[in-house]
Amino acid sequence: MDYRAVVLAISTLCAICSQVASAQDSVAELTLKGDRFLESLTEEASVSGRVVAGVLASNARPAQTLSLFSSPVREGEDVCVRVVSRDGLYWSENTFRWPTGTKADRVRLPNHSEYDLSRYAAKDLSVLGYEGDCNEVERGPVLIAVRGDSNHLPDSLDILVNSGRSDTFAVVTSPDVEAGTIACGLIREGRRTGYDTICTVPITDAGTGSLALRIMRRRFDRMMPPTELVVRLPDRAGR
Repeated sequence: MDYRAVVLAISTLCAICSQVASAQDSVAELTLKGDRFLESLTEEASVSGRVVAGVLASNARPAQTLSLFSSPVREGEDVCVRVVSRDGLYWSENTFRWPTGTKADRVRLPNHSEYDLSRYAAKDLSVLGYEGDCNEVERGPVLIAVRGDSNHLPDSLDILVNSGRSDTFAVVTSPDVEAGTIACGLIREGRRTGYDTICTVPITDAGTGSLALRIMRRRFDRMMPPTELVVRLPDRAGR
């Protein structure tokens, strides 16, 4: 038996495994603007006032782990992450620094919460991660959020919307994607203070780059102001 060949094979396998592990376990850094992680869990629900409460991968599941799919434009820069529960009782808003030089499919957000977020069902906790510092911008291009440990880009996204008791539609406006209007579904059970509607948007044929959407709401046959949304789409080579 050629022991040198065996040792070489084992060393190569370990190196590959190490690269894969490091590529899949990249972690963002919390940037504290005050003296603590900003979050609250109250007995009285509060309304955020935002139309889009979150953009989640449709394969989300109950989990404490929160991540964002990677985007090349984020390297070494800030990402604002807002989290709100469907019942409006939990809320957090914090800025994270995107890791430099990461080749991970997704970047994990470190868990600084003192609460058990895994008690929320898959679609009962929204995550909105967008480019920029929370204290400097109100909104920006959005990264796809993930609950759970999946590294695979899903075939669709769930956009969680506060409809204001209106009929809601998602309209694809990207120039390189076939235009289409998607009817959104109303959540009918439980408390719906944080958001009350889910728009499921297919992204299988969206390629890479960005997907531009417009959230349209109609109430009493009258159109409300539209909400523009740009979602960053990572490379789907590893899907």
